[in-house]
Amino acid sequence: MESSHLDYVAQACMDLSEAITSASNEVERETLIINHMKKVWAVVPPVEDFKKNLEWVNVAEPISLTQHCSEKIVVLDFWTYCCINCYHVLPDLVHLEKIYKPDSGLVLIGVHCAKFNNEKNSANILSAVHRYDIHHPVVNDADSSMWEALGIRCWPTLLILGPANKPLFIITGEGHRDELVWYVGSALRHFAPRISTALLPISINAHVKATEDDILYFPSKLALNPYYRGRGEEPFLAITDTGHHRLLLTDCSGIVVRIIGGTEPGFKDGKLSEARFNSPQGVCWLTSTVLVVCDTNNHALRAVHLDEGSVEVLVGKGVQAAVGDQGGKCLGLQALSSPWDILLYSTPDLDMSVRPNVPLPPPPPGQTAPDNENEDKIEVKDIEKLDEKRRVLLIACAGSHQIWALFLDNTIWWKYKSFSEGTCICVAGSGAEAARNSAYPHTAAFAQPSGLALRQGNNPEIFIADSESSSIRRMALSTGQVTTLCGGDKNPLNLFAFGDVDDIGVDAKLQHPLGVAYCESTKTLYVADSYNHKIKKVDVGPQKVTTLNPTKIETTEPAKFNEPSGLAITSDGKYLYVADTNNHCIKILNLVKNVCQEFRVRLLDHTFTEPENLILYKNDLFVNKKCGHLIIYFDVSLDGDGKRVKFTPGAPQNWLLCVRDETNKDVTDEFEFINCSFKGTKLPARVELKLKTRSDKTHYRLYLSFHTALCEEGACFAHTFTVRSTILVRESVKPVESYKITCKVNPRVEAKPPNKT
Repeated sequence: MESSHLDYVAQACMDLSEAITSASNEVERETLIINHMKKVWAVVPPVEDFKKNLEWVNVAEPISLTQHCSEKIVVLDFWTYCCINCYHVLPDLVHLEKIYKPDSGLVLIGVHCAKFNNEKNSANILSAVHRYDIHHPVVNDADSSMWEALGIRCWPTLLILGPANKPLFIITGEGHRDELVWYVGSALRHFAPRISTALLPISINAHVKATEDDILYFPSKLALNPYYRGRGEEPFLAITDTGHHRLLLTDCSGIVVRIIGGTEPGFKDGKLSEARFNSPQGVCWLTSTVLVVCDTNNHALRAVHLDEGSVEVLVGKGVQAAVGDQGGKCLGLQALSSPWDILLYSTPDLDMSVRPNVPLPPPPPGQTAPDNENEDKIEVKDIEKLDEKRRVLLIACAGSHQIWALFLDNTIWWKYKSFSEGTCICVAGSGAEAARNSAYPHTAAFAQPSGLALRQGNNPEIFIADSESSSIRRMALSTGQVTTLCGGDKNPLNLFAFGDVDDIGVDAKLQHPLGVAYCESTKTLYVADSYNHKIKKVDVGPQKVTTLNPTKIETTEPAKFNEPSGLAITSDGKYLYVADTNNHCIKILNLVKNVCQEFRVRLLDHTFTEPENLILYKNDLFVNKKCGHLIIYFDVSLDGDGKRVKFTPGAPQNWLLCVRDETNKDVTDEFEFINCSFKGTKLPARVELKLKTRSDKTHYRLYLSFHTALCEEGACFAHTFTVRSTILVRESVKPVESYKITCKVNPRVEAKPPNKT
């Protein structure tokens, strides 16, 4: 079909939309739509059928417009799975499917026309179909042949065909649910005598998961607990299990300690187990017991209160914000548009003009200086007040292509603007989809910002994974100035400058990055270069981009990722946690050794109960898988706070060692104890373990339990605690590995995490 015919339909639809706004009732609107269909259907030719040998999803056989759809009303959804606007149209199509059942004569077909090279792969499209829970047929038009033949110009575009596959309506962009329902309903009624109710060969494919027992399904973002102190049952890592519509909290070994939400989508507050989310993405810690989650498909922020065991809406109304909404309302009154990531920023008031005046100069000779003692006191008080930290949540709103802020305290922000506690408002981005830099934050433009990382210091800034421009942007938090760190193009309107090139600044090329994490100690930014299936690092000073090429920790094979989308780095900069989204797992990169291993997330076996007063030893132990030896020297010392408490002279200081596998089964007998036992009565102590046979396991958990006899001012008592550590089984480590563990104990408080030497 020549594009002029579709242009004719598009112009007729614009005229129809304008006329409908003047319709006074449904009958008049229906008449306008029917007249439009009669006019258009009489003059336009049918669209050409799909090319042969295209790959399809959710069908038993390829769909033919000529063979299967000539007596149907067909909606062709031209989309690409990276596009947030296409993402926003999917609920409209689901709504349409609920109104019109398969035997109504309506057919929905997703015509996937890729923007990025990665999106041309049918396996990746299949993953997107599963992730977004799409049930209608989808064809991979990798060469965009139908797109070009029809002259389609943008994503998303909905083309509605009548009988004989003649175009009736064309809808571009998102936010047109009412028109879609009106047009399809009118077409089904008007052409009812021509419509066939025969079913199409549709077959919803089973979700592709490694096993039915997999805990994670398309995990997207993660956040390390900055308040973590190694106590038993204390959350170490928060993971948004996006495909399961829930949040998981794990300990440092990967055992799930809390599940927030359910496996089905919803929008419900309440108890942790009863709350419901819809495709959650970014997450951050406000305190040790409060998290904030981007409830993306509900267009909201949700607060999770671990101490109260509850979830509540923080910002958002459960519906997408209107186009052009710049915010300014309070908490739950303010709508958002697909919040994708979030971080907490603490700052003094930013407006320097409200700070105390500079002290007056000394008086001229012979004059007495006025008594300013009280004024000085007020000034000091004011300075202290102004230097108090204000908490601000910065939000990457991918749906509106902006950066928003939720002010948790009364705050003076840029340009002398004062925001009261609870205000949620756009602070950067015009709303246009582009990669425009600017010294003025509201004239800057982003293209689907999807990841945030904070750089603190004298000149704080955030780094932004600007996915659709394939670039990393930066925004100064003292002024709001927006610039580009790397990737993208100098032309702000060129959103196709993607690739896989390690270089400097804009000469480097990325492909749809979704996650970033910043290491303060090394001044290095890590990037989840999602569609290149890589992790890259950026030396922020020279803006140099380098690909990391880690190997698996078990072998020398290269580690492989599949659309990684979330990153979190430990405070010492040694370990990078990666949400490997399409591999449905979390991985750990040891940045010092450049090796990678899976962080196995699993549920605790309820037949085994963790010991009370459990201490988590964060440093891993290693043993060679080929019958390796593991030597452990350990001791217990009394912390300085308990000087009056001493070990009871002559009393036994009992200890017991136990090894369990990943299923919590006691496998201590898989080890041989060399010239020692698995238990003893004296401290300090030494044990030497040896694997009896070559092990195919990846890790064990070691439990070292102590039952100490103590006394204080003549009164004797016992103190019991257990240290848990992970033994990693590797082929690349030494045949004999040795470690020294010292546990400091204050029995009147609790045991402290052990030290490694």
